[in-house]
Amino acid sequence: MQSPLDIEEHSLLLKLQNGDQLAFKKLMETYKRVLAKRILHILRSPEDTEEVLQELFVRVWINRKKINPDLPIKAYLFHIGENLVFDMIRKANREKRFVLAYRNVQSKEAYSHIEESLYLKENRELLDQIIAQVPEQSRKVFTLCKLEGRSYDEVSKLLSISIATVNSHITKTNRLLRGYLKDNSGVATILALGYIFSNLN
Repeated sequence: MQSPLDIEEHSLLLKLQNGDQLAFKKLMETYKRVLAKRILHILRSPEDTEEVLQELFVRVWINRKKINPDLPIKAYLFHIGENLVFDMIRKANREKRFVLAYRNVQSKEAYSHIEESLYLKENRELLDQIIAQVPEQSRKVFTLCKLEGRSYDEVSKLLSISIATVNSHITKTNRLLRGYLKDNSGVATILALGYIFSNLN
């Protein structure tokens, strides 16, 4: 035999199935507090709890015709609430992983840029030390062509020498640089000069 409470709830659910908004409001008033307490205990966020509750009752209204009035509605509501809570937790974890991954990439890129800047500075200092040993005219030609990016034709006119002479100075300077690389086989020197040649030739 059904208790008066069961009969009342059964009647309420039948009305809800038929789209009775007052019945829906009564259902919310009856169960919202206990649902909120359970959800807040898990999420620890009043804002997230309110969001879950809103979504929960929206789903109840949309699916009202599927509700079985012969079964306790409380278990049904808690089932929906738990699914929504788990969905929110999974979403938060995905977003957290994304943010962490993004920050990790950003920090690596920032480090890479700093590292590259320092490396270029060190290489330029090493290059300056080496070409200081090159004859003055060859040093001028090399600096204008390779370090300042001027064309052979520009350097030819600027220094009043032929393009063939410009090419000759560049060839001689490159030969001296490679000779330095051969005679100074330390790892740092090899890496630095290797980088220099990859960017200057």
